[in-house]
Amino acid sequence: MFSLVAVSAELAEQLVALDEDGEDAVHQARIRVRRLRSILRVYRAAFDAEAALAMRTRLKTLGDRLGTVRDLEVKATTLDDLLEVDDPPDVVDAVTAEAEATRAEHGAALASLLRYVHGGTVRALLADLQMFAAEPPLSRKGRKHPGRVTTRGLEKAVVKVHRERGDSLEERHATRKAARKVRYAADAVADDLGRQAVRLSSAAKAAQDALGDNRDDLLLAHELRELGHVGLAMRCERRAADALDGLDAKLAAIAFEGASA
Repeated sequence: MFSLVAVSAELAEQLVALDEDGEDAVHQARIRVRRLRSILRVYRAAFDAEAALAMRTRLKTLGDRLGTVRDLEVKATTLDDLLEVDDPPDVVDAVTAEAEATRAEHGAALASLLRYVHGGTVRALLADLQMFAAEPPLSRKGRKHPGRVTTRGLEKAVVKVHRERGDSLEERHATRKAARKVRYAADAVADDLGRQAVRLSSAAKAAQDALGDNRDDLLLAHELRELGHVGLAMRCERRAADALDGLDAKLAAIAFEGASA
């Protein structure tokens, strides 16, 4: 149901890949956690409320640990990409030093994550998740009206993307998270809804990516300003502004029959 079995298996595979130094394993595991949590949130009417909330909470703990490592990966990569060919040596040295410090922090965070993943908490979570996915604890609505639950869940999720908000960093982040939920919820029902779900997922991803790039650059700009690298901070801020080009059209494309913005 809602691809729970497949996504749960993928999560377990990506957690194993952490040990094997699998390419992008942290990022992929984090995506699976977010997919599962989005499914349980958007289609929450389909599940027993207490059981679904408990599983979402446990998944969030794992997702937070994965997120700490992934965010440091992104920061290091963003710093590397920040340098330009004609940058003076002092700028290159400053960025290089910050990138190296970030990678050292990333290494420590990854070691901590691996210890956590090897522990009993994650093993128990994966076992319980497998059982949850194989035999979901359905509510009355989930048993009798799964199609209605799907449609109504997506409608509500799309409406949340278009909820009126301001332009602050956190307000845009809320919009990004809402778009992400739509994307993953649509992916989970692509077999049932076909092209409509695929289009919805694609539109939500475009908005999510734009808002994510904007946020990453603005957060880095704030750190660089605190370190006294004003010129580099301004470069990040320009990239952040560029990431929002066409955002209104991308958000407008997130539409689902029966939903209103």
